[in-house]
Amino acid sequence: MNVNLADVNENDAEGGNFTVLPRGRYMLQIIEGDVKENSKKTGMLFDYKAEVIEGDCQGAKIFGNINVSHSNMTAQKIGQAQLKALALACGMDPSTLSDTEQLNWQPFLADVDIEPYQKNGQDKERNVIKKFIHAGNADSVPPGKEAANDNVTKPTTTANDNKPQTTTARPTQNNAATASGGARSMPWKK
Repeated sequence: MNVNLADVNENDAEGGNFTVLPRGRYMLQIIEGDVKENSKKTGMLFDYKAEVIEGDCQGAKIFGNINVSHSNMTAQKIGQAQLKALALACGMDPSTLSDTEQLNWQPFLADVDIEPYQKNGQDKERNVIKKFIHAGNADSVPPGKEAANDNVTKPTTTANDNKPQTTTARPTQNNAATASGGARSMPWKK
């Protein structure tokens, strides 16, 4: 065998530890990719590894795949739309994409989300690219920036029954009491 295992960390057997990136929009580039047959032998997929190239998470890796062809026409249609969006995000004319190697080392923006999965009976999380950002969808809201959905039912207003409404006063930054829902004195409007 001729291998010295004395300095090898057995924790690396699972691929090492990595941190799941927060949901958000990241600048990435594909650093590896290959088109290969999928595990069920029902089509071909573009299997890739992307790397964050800017910001606090620079160097973090995200793995993904895109269906290029598939026996299920819906899966193929979705995959080819994703491949087109990736080409557009890389600033390429999709009609000129003839080889996925053309996508390597091309910077692009993408919305990254977190997806739960199970491995060896344990619940885990991984990052997935949800959307490739290009001129046609650049105004969309990045993940993590949406309005919170806390599933709390908001109280409904009832018709005015001619009873006086009570309000709760709260102090503002300059200690003036303001009724809830009323105008608030903002420091920049003095």
